[in-house]
Amino acid sequence: MRTKVQFIAPLTHSINIYYVRDRFGRTWHTVGYDEENAKKDIYFKNCPTTFILYQPSVDIEMPPKYDFKNIILDMLEQMLLSDTYEYEIVCGWTNDQTLKFIKSSSLNPLDLLLEINRENQNNNMGVLL
Repeated sequence: MRTKVQFIAPLTHSINIYYVRDRFGRTWHTVGYDEENAKKDIYFKNCPTTFILYQPSVDIEMPPKYDFKNIILDMLEQMLLSDTYEYEIVCGWTNDQTLKFIKSSSLNPLDLLLEINRENQNNNMGVLL
């Protein structure tokens, strides 16, 4: 990520207020004569009006991982459909196949069995009998 500077407003005739996003994703509030001066202020912090407005959390670096397969299987179990062919089809899916199904499915309980069979036919696996 590169450093970006955004002009906010003039403070006096020669000093302006800027927001600066540094390479770590932090957003700073600072004042300076121009954009280059504002960039230098956040690195040296020699201005009392320079402070962090936004600090991204370290925990947000990895997006959360969801187990979509178990979500679908839980839906089928709640509908008392754990002994169906569709349940077995979902058990055999990989994470990529399950994610593809989640993206294209309405997850409407009335249409879920039909959508699972349609996805199974689209993967050229055929319908289990």
